[in-house]
Amino acid sequence: MTKRVFEGLSRRGLLAAAAGSVVSLAGCAGTEPRSRAGGRGVPDPVSFLRTSWSTDPLALCSYSFLAPSPLGVDVRTRLASSVGGRLHFAGEATSSEAPATTTGALISGRRAARDILKTARPGHSVTVVGAGFAGLGCARALTDAGVRVTVLEGRDRTGGRAWTKQIAGVPAEMGASWIHDWRGGNPVGRLLKQSGGRSSTFDYESVDGEDKAAMAELQPYTRKVNDAADPDTTAIGDLLPDKPSAALRWAANETYTQEYAAEPDQIAVSALEEGTGGSGGDVLLPDGYDKLIAEVQGDIKVRTGATVTGVRHDSTGTTLTLDGGEEIEADHTVITVPIGVLKAGRIAFDPPLPDEKQQAIDALGAGLLDKLWLEFDEVFWDRDASVIEWFDHDDPGLWAYWINGHKAFGKPVLLGFNAGAYAHRLAEHTDQQVVTSALTALRGMYP
Repeated sequence: MTKRVFEGLSRRGLLAAAAGSVVSLAGCAGTEPRSRAGGRGVPDPVSFLRTSWSTDPLALCSYSFLAPSPLGVDVRTRLASSVGGRLHFAGEATSSEAPATTTGALISGRRAARDILKTARPGHSVTVVGAGFAGLGCARALTDAGVRVTVLEGRDRTGGRAWTKQIAGVPAEMGASWIHDWRGGNPVGRLLKQSGGRSSTFDYESVDGEDKAAMAELQPYTRKVNDAADPDTTAIGDLLPDKPSAALRWAANETYTQEYAAEPDQIAVSALEEGTGGSGGDVLLPDGYDKLIAEVQGDIKVRTGATVTGVRHDSTGTTLTLDGGEEIEADHTVITVPIGVLKAGRIAFDPPLPDEKQQAIDALGAGLLDKLWLEFDEVFWDRDASVIEWFDHDDPGLWAYWINGHKAFGKPVLLGFNAGAYAHRLAEHTDQQVVTSALTALRGMYP
């Protein structure tokens, strides 16, 4: 199975920063109902937490993915380039080192800060849009260098798509969950050590319910994907059958969709080669990702509830317009909003962004992976497996991947994932419909 480097909101993690429009929570919570309808061994949950990143106007996606394009992997470099030396871009989507991850976001923010410091003069001011890892990482580096920085965040909290809530008394990561390859120079791994937070090694090989026959059916096509002649413009789906079997659809979902938050026909083959890698294995954070956000933020003040709707820029500086009409001037501005917000045109740039920049925005994909945390009174599943997989032959890929919260945190909690088309489908459903759908899957797994 493909392994994304470092850390991602993918089922093996997420990422970056946010700002944009009116706050709309990407997670909902509830406690209804608690009857024992349905499967004999599966009670209704005590409580739940749900994400819906595509309907959150400050995100409009979970994280970026590389779509087939003549721009290839250079699309991220194009997005990262500054405009006129005054308007800068950061965030996981701009990271070639670790795209779709908090690591990539943090690296990109620090890179933007270095670019500004090359030309900034004493007394120059910088406005950073977004208080996720990219925005806070940039602001931290600039502040430490003595630059005046204003951080604007559309939400009522910092962290962006790294967002920790609580369920059953343990951290429920609504976005970022893992740190991948957390040693070997990973700056987020260093933040964890600095914060004094604990780590829990995650064992991807400890799986209950894997359909090995289905995975074997995918293998010949995996070889075709790896040998693709033009990986930048070829989609993974182009190398799969037009009418795949249910088993092949399930295996492709586990291998590609759950990892990149998009369907195989949307993902470029070259996406499999993105990232520079690291070492040290992958870990969960028993103390929560919010502790790392606090570590990188330090004493930096963030103005929350500040939604940027427009940016005027020229060779002398920038002027930002907030929702409500207020204007903020600065010598430099750093934009760290998610790729979904940029693709939707939620920020009006005056003058419009150069064609090369806009082409990069248009070419990158905005993936969707959503989570559902379920708390139960007791454990009814395999206590020892880290991962629980489910193959619904009528709906291959629906509720196909689960994390055992009992093994990870010692509590009767399950974390289910849906990605790509299934995530988009469920995004239109009510909380109760989503929970019911998940329970139907669990009762099929544990009749």
